[in-house]
Amino acid sequence: MLKNMIMNIEKLSNSIENALASLGLNPTESRCEEEGQWLIFNGETEIYIDIWEQKEESPWIYFQADEPVFIFQIISPVCFVKEMENNSFYEEILHNNLNMINASYIFNKEEGVLAVKIRNNVKAITPEQVIDAIENVGYYSEITFDILKERYPVERIAKEN
Repeated sequence: MLKNMIMNIEKLSNSIENALASLGLNPTESRCEEEGQWLIFNGETEIYIDIWEQKEESPWIYFQADEPVFIFQIISPVCFVKEMENNSFYEEILHNNLNMINASYIFNKEEGVLAVKIRNNVKAITPEQVIDAIENVGYYSEITFDILKERYPVERIAKEN
């Protein structure tokens, strides 16, 4: 029975591609070079979708090691953040994390990029759950940039071709 509950990467990928098709997107055109990766756009906003099997244990990923673990992730880069000595920006981002539902901010200090992400370990995922995650991340990414650009020296990330 447990084996019937565990989905493989192909079934998870099918759910993601069915979700993309439901949104009127061409899943084939949205695929990236590596298996389990897609890139879509909400206007100027990039949204990266990933699914992979987590084969190595990590203290940062909670899962039960006696069965395959699949990670579902959606990330949308919000903006470039120039180094600031003013901590109010970072305090605002951390405070907003408390208010966000099913998403959070991440910051890559090396590249100076603020992004919104959802990451979960999954055994199964429906197209409806994928759509909800895409819409959630896209929404937070868009409003975050619109709010931050009024108060901080942030720069929109140029859309990839």
